[in-house]
Amino acid sequence: MFNSTLKLIVRKTRQDLLKGKASRIILATVFLFCTTSIILAFTKYRDQISQIQHHRKEVRENWEHRPDKHPHRMAHYGYLVFRSAHPLSIFDSGLDDFLGNVIFLEAHKQNTANISEAGSSGILVRFGSFNSAFILQTLVPLIIIFFGYALVSQEKESATLKILNLQGASARDILWGKVLGLWQSSLYFLMPLIPVAYIFAVLAEPSMWVDILIRVIMVLLSYTMYYFFIATITVIISSFSKTSSLSLVSSIGCWLLLVVFLPKTVQFAAQNIFPTPSRIAFETTLEEEIIKSGDSHNPDDPHFKKIKDSLLKRYHVDETAKLPFNYSGFIMKEGEKMSSQIYTRHQKDLQGQYINQLRFSELFGFVDPLLAVKNYSMTAAGTDFETYQRFQDQAEQYRYKMAQHLNDLQIENISNIKPTSGQPAAVVDSDHWKEFTDFEYRFSKVGETIKEQIIPFGILIFWLIACACTIEIRSRNLKFI
Repeated sequence: MFNSTLKLIVRKTRQDLLKGKASRIILATVFLFCTTSIILAFTKYRDQISQIQHHRKEVRENWEHRPDKHPHRMAHYGYLVFRSAHPLSIFDSGLDDFLGNVIFLEAHKQNTANISEAGSSGILVRFGSFNSAFILQTLVPLIIIFFGYALVSQEKESATLKILNLQGASARDILWGKVLGLWQSSLYFLMPLIPVAYIFAVLAEPSMWVDILIRVIMVLLSYTMYYFFIATITVIISSFSKTSSLSLVSSIGCWLLLVVFLPKTVQFAAQNIFPTPSRIAFETTLEEEIIKSGDSHNPDDPHFKKIKDSLLKRYHVDETAKLPFNYSGFIMKEGEKMSSQIYTRHQKDLQGQYINQLRFSELFGFVDPLLAVKNYSMTAAGTDFETYQRFQDQAEQYRYKMAQHLNDLQIENISNIKPTSGQPAAVVDSDHWKEFTDFEYRFSKVGETIKEQIIPFGILIFWLIACACTIEIRSRNLKFI
């Protein structure tokens, strides 16, 4: 495939594109902007980690230093858990700016994450973060178009395309040479930046250097395939255009379609085909169903009255005060179990809709490769929706264990008989608060991340093959005049 003529065209195309002063200024400017965004994101990441550690320590100390209390009062006192961003978020912040990082955990209630960048910033952040991934996904393709829109059309206009053919270069050599030359030039935007992203990510979290290295390689592969698509479509449009100006207009129109209109249209369509309730509507529905199933705080509730009657019968007593364990704690434990099951079911339904929206968007990667590389990049950087959902799931598991642990303390240590005036209060020793370990958010393993990205990666492979086929087909009917 790589004969001497093809190699010559590739080298000549690359040298012509990069030899100008303007090209070098553009390369340096993009590198400067991307590096600056990474350094700023690194600084922000370090500040965020420092704040999380400070508040986490404060929450833990306040929890452990609470005085002797009734366990159920501690369950309502609550606990704050925090989510740390993945170190590679300094390269691609993805959805992190729009999703919360803190959840307040309490008994009987599943709260959602709060305190996001979008929530605490102005409206500009809602249009997207200006990070390295944004520049590489949207602005660099436009620059590639400006580099390559005239690669074939200008040869036609100056009649040098025919001369190239007469000198022995086939249409296939010319098209492949132009595409590969433009693609190799585009890698000059990517290659210097990847080591910078890796170094700063490792500086942010040195213990994760292997994880970060694998993710960075994933990012590198996805962007190289994406740029091959941009280079191919630029050269193909140029080969069809009679003039360079027409090629430029057509290529920019294609960029607008792929980068601006299609992603927004797909997002809008996904939200309408797979609608999700508002936060208020979701929480209201959840609360109504929990109350309908049984109120553990209401002694006359039919469901819990049945439980009470069965306990009295089983232990051969006529009132709950004579049970060998704390009756209220037992009821609270049952109520927590019921509300948690209802929440989990509703949360799975909600997650299902979000996953449907994501899959819908992923499948449109077959139409617009930007969607594929965007999803792939976010997942590799640990800033996608599924990574956030893991935090929600881990926090809920922790909340449930904490609530049930406190219910068990009440069942085992609190008497059924309420203390009268002058008697010691119904509390447990504060040493019990230390028994429950602190929340530790766990990132998904890189192997799990790779499994999640089979579809986007398969789509990028599809586009790689489609580009090769397009070049081969176009080379059979390319006119030299």
